[in-house]
Amino acid sequence: MSRWEDEAAIRSLMDRYGACVDERDWDGFATLFDDPLSTDFSRMDPTLSPATLPRAQHVGGARAVIGQFDATQHMISNIQIVLDGDTATCRAPMRAEHWLSGMRGQARYTMFGVYRNSFRRTADGWRISHLALEVVREEGNTAAWTEAVNRARRGT
Repeated sequence: MSRWEDEAAIRSLMDRYGACVDERDWDGFATLFDDPLSTDFSRMDPTLSPATLPRAQHVGGARAVIGQFDATQHMISNIQIVLDGDTATCRAPMRAEHWLSGMRGQARYTMFGVYRNSFRRTADGWRISHLALEVVREEGNTAAWTEAVNRARRGT
C-alpha cells in the first residue's frame, strides 16, 4: 500500500469507530481492534488503569456501558497520522454527545477530548492496537457517564 492508502485506511478505521458505537454495531466495532489490545482511559477516568485485554472483553465492556445511553454521537476529526512501516499512531480530536434518560436534571452529557491511538497492520488490514482517550472538557450532566457505568454493572 502507498502512504496515502495507509493513511486513508486508518482514517476510515477512526470514522468506523464512531459510527459503530453510535449505531450499536458491536460486530463491526470488534473488527476495528487487534487481539489483544491495550487501552488507557486513565485521562478520562482516573479510577481506570491502563490495561491489556482480549478484544472481546473490550467490546463487551463498551457495549455494556454505551448501550445504557438512549443515543450517542461521536465526531472525530482532524486526524494526524504518523506511519512507521507496519505500525502507526494518530492524534484525533473528538466530541462525543451522550443522552441518558432517567437522570436528575439534564439528560445530555458531552465530552471533548483527544484519541491517541496506535495501529498495527495485520493480514486483515489496519487494526487499533492501543486505544487511549484524554478528556479535556466536559459539559452537561457529567453524572450521566457514572450512571451509565453503574447501570451496566447492575445489568439494568
